[in-house]
Amino acid sequence: MKSAVFVLSALVLFMASAVHAADLKDYETTKYGYSLKIPVEFKLEGGEDKTTTWIFQPGSAPTEAEESAPAADGGKKKGLGGLVKGAAAGLAGGKGKTGTAETSAPKQELEPALTIYVNWVWMPDVSSATLFDSNKKSDMQNIKSPDPDYKDLVVMDKKSGYAIEGGSAYWYKETDKSDPNEIHRWHIKAFGNKSSYTIGLCGTYKQFEKWGPVYEQIVKSFKLIPLEGNK
Repeated sequence: MKSAVFVLSALVLFMASAVHAADLKDYETTKYGYSLKIPVEFKLEGGEDKTTTWIFQPGSAPTEAEESAPAADGGKKKGLGGLVKGAAAGLAGGKGKTGTAETSAPKQELEPALTIYVNWVWMPDVSSATLFDSNKKSDMQNIKSPDPDYKDLVVMDKKSGYAIEGGSAYWYKETDKSDPNEIHRWHIKAFGNKSSYTIGLCGTYKQFEKWGPVYEQIVKSFKLIPLEGNK
């Protein structure tokens, strides 16, 4: 039985990592001049605007990844949860459903929602280089202070493996949290298109154990693109 549990745990970890590594969709807006990849689990809230937000509530509803999973059992689609249940039943030597066992299980509380947002501000009277330098200087002063809020600032240039063109950008993390349930954030600040951009990747500190690698992919994917009507 112990070996079965171990195999199941390994299967869950493998499948979860595979889903998060692959299931990203492109989002692009010429109105605000940027593009990035968004996990399919995240849903756009309230439409595109000066602040555009995507939210994912873990456990709230089937995701696009689950809905697009291969059909099984007479044409019914199985998501990640269904595949794991099937694997558990097979490892235990039992059948897929066992009377009232599934229906009598207590409901789990939902995790806090994860959020991704992009805030755009039109700033035609200040050069992008000046905005970049002044913001970076301010955040570096915070990082070097006796009680910093931020850490690990990285300039997003080609030398560091990023694809920022038509402007400048850097990203950084909030300092580590002692409470795993405290809200934690990573930020990108970008300057170009006569505009200032602040991107937030948010969740609880504990959720970053799982979502940190996904958020890193999003950071890598962020680009500035020509702004519609920018002269």
